[in-house]
Amino acid sequence: MLNIPSACDPSEPVLLAISGGRDSVALLHLLLEAGFTNLILCHLNHGLRGKESDGDAAFVRRLAKKLELKCEIEEADVTALAEKRRLSVETAAREARHAFLLRMAEKHDTWVVLLAHHAEDQAETILANLCRGSGLAGLAGMHAVQRLDSGLHLVRPLLHVRRGEIDAYLKSNRFKFREDSSNTSPKHRRNRLRHEALPLLNDIFSRDVVPQVLRLGSLAEQDDDCLQRQAFAFLTAPQQVNEDRSLSITKELLALHPAVLSRAFALWFREVMELPGIEHDEIEAAMSMLAPDGAAKINLPHDKHLRRKAKRLWVE
Repeated sequence: MLNIPSACDPSEPVLLAISGGRDSVALLHLLLEAGFTNLILCHLNHGLRGKESDGDAAFVRRLAKKLELKCEIEEADVTALAEKRRLSVETAAREARHAFLLRMAEKHDTWVVLLAHHAEDQAETILANLCRGSGLAGLAGMHAVQRLDSGLHLVRPLLHVRRGEIDAYLKSNRFKFREDSSNTSPKHRRNRLRHEALPLLNDIFSRDVVPQVLRLGSLAEQDDDCLQRQAFAFLTAPQQVNEDRSLSITKELLALHPAVLSRAFALWFREVMELPGIEHDEIEAAMSMLAPDGAAKINLPHDKHLRRKAKRLWVE
């Protein structure tokens, strides 16, 4: 059932993000069966469900003690964080989790984090990204192995496993887990995708559409990888990026297909110039500067600017 990258050594320390719910508890027991002997259970109490959230934390603590595993539990005021930074509660919770996991990675000197996302989670992510107007990268959904800029490596061993398989595994082994009451709330968009959109699509097409959605994700990931490789090859070609990190406006650059050009700009901004916050709009604006009547200067996040002069682009 598990899909573990060969680079993951079962004897080495590894972080397991665990909520106490069915998916993460199933992953925990599957990892133990697979010989992972040095798991560090990491649980962040978001405090969003009062006593129920406290109960989740207590459950994880008891489970870790029973299994003789290391356990790290912290609390975060996600509501206050969302208000302070003007974020949705979902986004604030995700940022708080990543910050927590990063602290745990530094503390235990391990940068691998195992997550319990499964096939239905992937299908919901792809549908949500589709409705947001995402490109290929978004349609690819979550990656089985994802490296964050922080250095964390997120590994999702259950990404190909259906929810029904997880339920059957838990039932057959009589493993206890916590039920999250918020998983049925229509206030959360993901819950509506899970409980309303996917069943409706199944009904419309008279079939289980999850495999087709996952196929879309797989094809999108494959195509995006091809375009990313072309962009990387172009950007690393001789005389394309100068010693001062500026980008030369060559005939080869101007001849790039827009799909490759946009990715070349994205790589240059993020990897060469190390600029955070570069999104679709900034990349589109940068591409427009290559037109004969294109602007000589555009604004970038964090009071930065992209300038064009003498067949060269640079950030100041």
